[in-house]
Parts: sequence; structure tokens; C-alpha cells
Amino acid sequence: MNTQTNLGEHGSRYVSSTVAQSGTVWCAITCVSATVFATITDVTMSRSGSVASTVFPAGCTIYGGFTDFTLTSGSVIAYRTVIA
Repeated sequence: MNTQTNLGEHGSRYVSSTVAQSGTVWCAITCVSATVFATITDVTMSRSGSVASTVFPAGCTIYGGFTDFTLTSGSVIAYRTVIA
């Protein structure tokens, strides 16, 4: 059984703009400042609307297999992973 955990071994990206982030898979997203997502898509589901009013506090980390996300406000560090 492959139990490898990827927590940023493949790099990271600091994001503070409202431009959609896509083209890779993110295993974790850490909020640098209070952050609101416009959309966030996990490999198994897409979330929008329900997260639009949620404020994720600075220091909060969410884990998953995110294929894209767009910020409404705030800043994050998104950590890349590789899905085998």
C-alpha cells in the first residue's frame, strides 16, 4: 500500500490575487491572512457559494486534492502535490 504523504515536496505558491489558480493539484492551502474563497474545487467535488461567505482565519490550513481555487480576498500559500 502506498501511504506517501505529500505536503509541499513539489513546491508552493503564494497567492493574494483574485485570479483563478489552476493547472496543478494542491494538497494543502494555508491562509496567511483572513481569506475568503470564491470557488475551490477538490478532485472529488466543487464548492462554491457555500464557501463564499466563510472566512478562513490566518493560520488555518485545509487539506485535500484541490485542482483549482479562486480567492475573493486574503492571501494563502498553496502547496503542490502529485496524484499518482
